[in-house]
Amino acid sequence: MMKPLNVSVRALVGFSLFPPDIMPVSSRLMAEGRAGHMARQAKSQARAEAALRWTGECGGVEVLVQGRMDLYDPAASPPLIEEIKLTGDILPQEASPEHLAQAACYGFMLCEKEDIPAAALRVSYVTAAGEEKAAFYKEMSREELRARFYELLIPYVRWQARLEALREARDASIISLPFPYPDYRPGQKEMAAQAYTAIARRKRLFAVMPTGTGKSAAVLYPAVKALAQGLCNQVFYLTARGTQRLAPRKELDRMAEKGLKAFGLTLYAREKLCPMEEVRCHPDHCPRAKGHYLRLGEALEEALGTYRWEREEVVAMADAHTLCPFEFSLSLCEIADVVTGDYNYAFDPRVRLIRVFDMPRGVALLVDEAHNLADRARDMLSGELSLPRLASARREAGKAYGRGSALYKAFTPLIRLLDKAEAAFLPDRLEAASGALIDALGGSRFPGVGDLARELIAFLQALRRGVDNEDYHLLWEPRPRSGQARIINLNPAPYLREMTARLAGSVYFSATLQPLRAMSGLLGGDKEDACLALPSPFPREHLLTLQYAVNTRYKAREGSLIPAARAIAALYKARPGKVIAYFPSFAYMRRVMEAIEAEAPNIPLVVQAPGMDETAREDFLSRFTGDNQPLLGLCVLGGVFAEGVDLPGEQLIAAAILGVGLPQVNQERPLYQARMEEAFQDGFGFAYRYPGMQKVCQAAGRLIRSENDRGVLLLMDDRFTQRGYLELLPEHIAMNRVHSIEDIHDAARDFWGDAPKEEP
Repeated sequence: MMKPLNVSVRALVGFSLFPPDIMPVSSRLMAEGRAGHMARQAKSQARAEAALRWTGECGGVEVLVQGRMDLYDPAASPPLIEEIKLTGDILPQEASPEHLAQAACYGFMLCEKEDIPAAALRVSYVTAAGEEKAAFYKEMSREELRARFYELLIPYVRWQARLEALREARDASIISLPFPYPDYRPGQKEMAAQAYTAIARRKRLFAVMPTGTGKSAAVLYPAVKALAQGLCNQVFYLTARGTQRLAPRKELDRMAEKGLKAFGLTLYAREKLCPMEEVRCHPDHCPRAKGHYLRLGEALEEALGTYRWEREEVVAMADAHTLCPFEFSLSLCEIADVVTGDYNYAFDPRVRLIRVFDMPRGVALLVDEAHNLADRARDMLSGELSLPRLASARREAGKAYGRGSALYKAFTPLIRLLDKAEAAFLPDRLEAASGALIDALGGSRFPGVGDLARELIAFLQALRRGVDNEDYHLLWEPRPRSGQARIINLNPAPYLREMTARLAGSVYFSATLQPLRAMSGLLGGDKEDACLALPSPFPREHLLTLQYAVNTRYKAREGSLIPAARAIAALYKARPGKVIAYFPSFAYMRRVMEAIEAEAPNIPLVVQAPGMDETAREDFLSRFTGDNQPLLGLCVLGGVFAEGVDLPGEQLIAAAILGVGLPQVNQERPLYQARMEEAFQDGFGFAYRYPGMQKVCQAAGRLIRSENDRGVLLLMDDRFTQRGYLELLPEHIAMNRVHSIEDIHDAARDFWGDAPKEEP
């Protein structure tokens, strides 16, 4: 029997009646709509926000419909229900069908509750000040209202019944679903049990899962099992990088081969899916935006014919129905069983999926490479404005609308605040100027207006969150031609805790989530949440770790160039093969590269470049995966080739890591350190040591990827012997100190045993 349905009046009406086009979301209009509602309600003697509930049956399904009437006057004859809507520049000639339908639903629910024969409906269109500009009145009998109500309810229930039948088939396939591999790897079963428990208890789990544990299967399988048990309704698998989406997709495909019938969707950014030359989501510009929602229903029907909604499938269906592929994917995410996507879909205030995460639908969250989340969350919660950016946008606005236009003039107060401090600065002046410019941008169209509006909204939101909040800091730096204002988040823990408190469990996992208790606190955990640290599943003797005391601190780097170059060359020559050396910066990497070319000109090099696009990254990796020729790669710590890259077997046999990865000192880092000292009593650890060593451990994790892999790891820095750094290394890294270039070569050569000997 189908479970009871719970739906709001707004959602019920919106299922059948909706604006046809994709329109830009206007925070100004939303704010004006709220203000208009409140102002109109304040001027009326009727009751505001009166709640109504209706419980009944439709097609054999029990349904609960609920909502709040904007205004309700029980003294009128018949009793009057009023819907309040914001008017535009052009006054309506009749009530919008969806607005009248909302009032009709409330009318039917009121007649049922009060047992009255009729209700009066009024749809009022008001300004932001609550001034009524147009109104439409209609009386309807109880029978008429019932017919209109069921006209909306029947198709909604039919659709939900169809989805419920698919969920029942999904659950039946899950009950008998075996683990997608013949056997569990060491640690996998324990991790799966802990992940399932976290979802069952609606708590958080923080887990260190070393490379090779099979983390994607270990967390995804129990989450899928939880779906069939009703412990959650949907699973979101979040990643920090696009390349990390391949692992969960692979596991879902393996489960599908074993009988799983679940809809799996991978979300991609709007810019990566949009087929237009310029991303401008407006029906006047994009034919897919015009009438998108009129064509959406047929596409969703087609989508239910396949369980795999990858980029290719989504784009193909969007093309067939002339839909915006991004907006289509967002509609799919509401009915998907497992959704894979970036962190920002759950955590970024600007783009988080409110339609999913603010609804009581029971989402279980799986956060991959969770050591990245704290920095990403701080960026999401921060905002920035720069004078050059605003000046450039004002020039474009002037070209489009004239220097005398209201839009052009709206830039001036904000620009003046960043240009020079003419008067005492107050944050509310910055807030007022930013808000006024957002309002003025409205529906304007000139190059870059969309990006500018998003930057302004992000800044304004961050500024408002930061009011009297010690987790935020405002940096206001007025300067002619280069001034800027930044509101930066210094502690994301309270926000992350709030965002996950209502979910059906959250599992944070990474190979480098150390120190575990400290990181759990930074990611919003509390004392009731669990922590789990698993050992490496691979034989420790398969990894030789050498530590060579080179001073790689910034002031000493000039003197380290030759020793570093010779050490890397010795590691490579001990057994020529695929080797990567990781550096703390591009500048230092280039200097050591020059020294390597001078000291060992015969070593073949491939070097990471800043800002490599996807094609360049694939070409770089193909040098390691495409043949067996010896090669030395030079990369940066924390970069795209230092984590999330799988190079098993002979594709990578040795790695050198220079330095302990400490973040560079900048204007923000001391502020972050001070806040971490206040919040967690370990400012230096959170600001420098922990993120640095996480990058080191990620790079080291590129080496041993399977039970048959063997490799040599060379750690070059004297700080690796200090307790504060040493205890952050995984247990399977057993340090062996070497004191000379010859020691490096000989130790590595002896490890490889029968590898051909080559003199350094």
